[in-house]
Amino acid sequence: MRAIILNVGNEVLSGRVLNTNTSFLSIELEKLGINVDKCVVVGDDENMLSAEIDSFMESDFDLLITTGGLGPTHDDFTKEVVCKKLGLELTLREEAYQNLVNYFGKEFAHSNIKLALFPSNAHLLANKCGTALGAILESKGKRVVLLVGPPFELQPMFINGVKPYLEKLMDHKILIHEFVVMGIGESDAEDYLEKFFSDYKDIYIAPYCSIGKVRYQFTALESQKDRFLASINEFRKIMKEYIITENNELIEERVVSLLKEKKYHISFAESCTGGMLASTIINVNGSSSVINESFVTYSNEAKEKLLSVNKNTISKFGVVSNETVLEMANGLYNITNSEVCVSVSGIAGPTGGSEEKPVGLVHFCIKLPYKTIIEHKIFRGERNQVRLKATMHILYVLYKNLNKN
Repeated sequence: MRAIILNVGNEVLSGRVLNTNTSFLSIELEKLGINVDKCVVVGDDENMLSAEIDSFMESDFDLLITTGGLGPTHDDFTKEVVCKKLGLELTLREEAYQNLVNYFGKEFAHSNIKLALFPSNAHLLANKCGTALGAILESKGKRVVLLVGPPFELQPMFINGVKPYLEKLMDHKILIHEFVVMGIGESDAEDYLEKFFSDYKDIYIAPYCSIGKVRYQFTALESQKDRFLASINEFRKIMKEYIITENNELIEERVVSLLKEKKYHISFAESCTGGMLASTIINVNGSSSVINESFVTYSNEAKEKLLSVNKNTISKFGVVSNETVLEMANGLYNITNSEVCVSVSGIAGPTGGSEEKPVGLVHFCIKLPYKTIIEHKIFRGERNQVRLKATMHILYVLYKNLNKN
């Protein structure tokens, strides 16, 4: 099965809203064995939308998924245009009308009535996070899926409604397994895995690189199950040192899980990362049980005043040094008594570097009950990339050390 994703909306076309829907849908469709061969974005323009529908109906594509334009306002007309092009009449659907009553009560703005209009044979898709329902339409041997635009509404609508529908259509089962690796760059990993890739050319293995990590997705047909499982086991052996998860978890989720398991609390003293480490951990649900007070000590004076860093240490070794981050971690422990204390100081740039201490240099210290780790590393990129790369690397080093004991 081949698919087209059609995103509708001026806000997406202009870039004011980041188009995460295409990424989500492409990944989910790939897991089902459905190839996404084309992604299109059009604004709130009926003529442009009509042209794309015509193009789909005249093509050899099997599936069209639209996102956006299902709301109650005058510029929400995706459903109306699609149904007109497919020759399907809109009628008041009781299920959709009751959804409005359940959400608003018996009285609501008249403009919302359009949310209850669908073809009589449309398969409606529930929206537990909003008022606009989606729909699956079948016409002239083609299938069109109408999805809402907001990602927090679209994703459960797809997973709970569209995915089961599409799974029933597939005549073969797709096997998929994912690994997330950290601590090794994509290029180095490619060299490291050269023989492995050569040995398993029959298994589709795709790396997806993002800052600080690489996600590997293994895909095969059910008829290849033995080879598929062999490739996964071999990858585990080769990349054991770098694998963070096989469940597509975030590094911060793995760190919080280990902290909970060990009944540890964590505190941060941050300079160049400016609170990014603490914020990343706090993003994890349930992190309140593991994180203690933390500090952003950006200036030298703050490090001396709050963390008791010796002024002579900074003068002799510099604020970006092993000696300074060690004293920052020790001072943090004296204040918080946390089992895990993490300190970081670096030069995020774009100015402030020197030949001895270049832009991108970051020193950090992780103080654990049984050991203290002090490291430094140079991260390439612009200011926020340096900060994010440093955050991801420090969490990786923390995870590896927590996982060893």
